[in-house]
Amino acid sequence: MHRKAKGTVIFGLFWVSSFFLVGSLAWCDTYVSGKVLTSDGKVVASGAVALEKGELHNNAFLAGGKILPDGTFKIPLPSGGPWGLHVYSEGYIYFPLQIRVNEGMDNETPVILPLDSNPDDDPRISNIRFAKASDQVFRITMRVDDSDGNLGPQMLAVDTKRFRAYRMLPVGGDLDDKKANFPVGDYVSPFIPAALDKEDPRDWLFVVADHQCSNGPIYDGLYQSVFRQPMAHTESLRCEVLGIWKSNFDKVYRFYLLSPGKLKGEQFDGNLIIDRMVQEQDRITMDFRFEGKKGEGTLRLVCEDSRVILTGDFTLPGRSGEWIFTKLKNEEIFPKGQDLFMANCAVCHFHDSTETKVGPGLKGVFKNPQLPGTGRPTSEETVRKQIQQGGGKMPPFKNLKEEEISEIIDYLKTL
Repeated sequence: MHRKAKGTVIFGLFWVSSFFLVGSLAWCDTYVSGKVLTSDGKVVASGAVALEKGELHNNAFLAGGKILPDGTFKIPLPSGGPWGLHVYSEGYIYFPLQIRVNEGMDNETPVILPLDSNPDDDPRISNIRFAKASDQVFRITMRVDDSDGNLGPQMLAVDTKRFRAYRMLPVGGDLDDKKANFPVGDYVSPFIPAALDKEDPRDWLFVVADHQCSNGPIYDGLYQSVFRQPMAHTESLRCEVLGIWKSNFDKVYRFYLLSPGKLKGEQFDGNLIIDRMVQEQDRITMDFRFEGKKGEGTLRLVCEDSRVILTGDFTLPGRSGEWIFTKLKNEEIFPKGQDLFMANCAVCHFHDSTETKVGPGLKGVFKNPQLPGTGRPTSEETVRKQIQQGGGKMPPFKNLKEEEISEIIDYLKTL
């Protein structure tokens, strides 16, 4: 090996190792989690999750993990911001989703996998091999084949013990155009800074996807399939609008409560924006924007023995149609405001007095024009910002979700 090349490799290994060790210290309080359901109403019981830092499809894969037998996953991340989420399970089309991660909290993300109607063209993995490069470094190679020759850039090795994902490259070198079809043949991982002698190959998952979003069998490092049959979805769906829904246009939504009668809706991986959502008994009206055009929808909540649906119509300029939502998952029930206050705030604040404990007492806080301590105008916005960002001696409560903060604010209004 030439001296310059050797120095480059040593520096590269040092950089990777340093990033691995230093970065791991931050992977402690920011997560993305979810439960993987299927478009045919089942719970995925096996598979892999990989996340790329930044925008979707930039192929900067960094984090990953596995889908547990109950369909759940929970992956620690080194930072918030934009991430590309990819979820793979045998028998289903893989799921790419652009998400924005809030730092210092668990970011729950719904995942719905479409059924793979043509598994015969799925890419295939074989000949997985681990090779020691030094006492503290190893690499992995595997062979990838694809009957229809449309492999994408997602040849991945997922370290489920350390929650890492590595993109593997063709042995002949990476392609500049990631939208081009990748070759069949051997793929190799980057140098992995760990002692191979201490690795359990069962902690590793290997997955390949093509340009049509197909992925074949997923294997561990012993070349054993990790496939488990999907399970029946056993969650008892509550007869309410709050929760995760799938529309008849194969889009996934989350509907949650802002205040009595007023809901908030968001579409995952789509270009429909819900501006207003109001519920009156079983009737729901919705104002939305789709591709820059304003639309309206009127839906009715229908609860049957085996399913909960929202059914009705929508109108757009020059277009109208039937709109049906099928409920997939209940909205998580958060503790009531008083419980959240006692768990997070009561150590420093009295709820029944204005006397100082560590911070000022909060009795009557929303009845005064200014907040105690800071003197800022009293409003939901300033209280929310104070809880989220902290200030003075008060730490930020980044672990609290938006709904939980709203519950605390509603409780403070009663003091």
